[in-house]
Amino acid sequence: MGWPDSRWKYRILTSAPPVAVLRGILLLTALAGGGCRRTPPTIAVIPRTCGTALWEPEHAGAAAVARSIGLNLYWNAPMRDNDVPTQISLLEKSLDRGVAGIIVSPIATLPMRTPMRRVLARGVPAVVIDTELGIPPGPRLGYVLNDEEAGGRIAARRIGAILHSQGTIAIVGIDPQLKSNIARERSFEATLRREFPGIRVAARRLGLSSVPQEQHGAEELLAGNEPIDAIVALSLASTRGTYYTLVEIGKANTIKLVGFDQDLIPPIRTGGIDSVVVQNTFEMGRQAMDLIDREMHGTAGSSELYVQPVLMTRENVDSAEIRQILNLSWWSPQ
Repeated sequence: MGWPDSRWKYRILTSAPPVAVLRGILLLTALAGGGCRRTPPTIAVIPRTCGTALWEPEHAGAAAVARSIGLNLYWNAPMRDNDVPTQISLLEKSLDRGVAGIIVSPIATLPMRTPMRRVLARGVPAVVIDTELGIPPGPRLGYVLNDEEAGGRIAARRIGAILHSQGTIAIVGIDPQLKSNIARERSFEATLRREFPGIRVAARRLGLSSVPQEQHGAEELLAGNEPIDAIVALSLASTRGTYYTLVEIGKANTIKLVGFDQDLIPPIRTGGIDSVVVQNTFEMGRQAMDLIDREMHGTAGSSELYVQPVLMTRENVDSAEIRQILNLSWWSPQ
């Protein structure tokens, strides 16, 4: 059945109440091609945890790019950085909700492989931040990685400088579940052997699942008879736990601590922590969102990008470079 003639439409509109007239105009406008405004695509960003100086800058970097290219950003993470099941659940729920892309920083390498293969099988673009999964990069999967080999060299040279190339150290926070952590540990030890043969590694401790456990492990380490001149902590949790132990036993200014993965800033200013090799997660988030955009448009190719870490010390903690790395301004008015 065809449309009534134009005189019929005119009579209906002019004899109708004002509200109905308005509705009729809106209906005719939509039929004429006004339509509805499309909702921008949403990208899910799932770090290891949130609310820390390590991962909130990633939020800021990703949000800055998302705003500039018209993408929505969904940010969520486990409450603890050892909660693998929750991180996998967040990824799978994001996939079920139909997000246009996923950016994830895996808590552990092996458990994330199967969920990520499901993402790729659905044709959803993905970027993995901070650690490789053993899945080769391709048109739908990219990596934005902290340069762990560079980080290991930075830490070894800092230890060499503060110990004047002689002394005994311990390494804590070794995590075999993360390829990135193993890479930084191997680079650290290789540089130490090559450039500072007078420095001996007296103890190596595996990373534990929480800060209190890391603190207890550091207490046991320092209760031994082996003299320790410095400690290298390879993770955020081990850096924090070791620092708490050094404060508790009154040795925060005598046993030097070189940590990884920024979280405790004030002790660097006071000298309680000598230095931290920080990841530029702001830049990693920015590059990951840009890479997702290129994957969505089929122009990414096979991508594995590296971002350089920086040594944060008492001398540069308030510099412009460090302030940008620690940028937490993930939202700003348009």
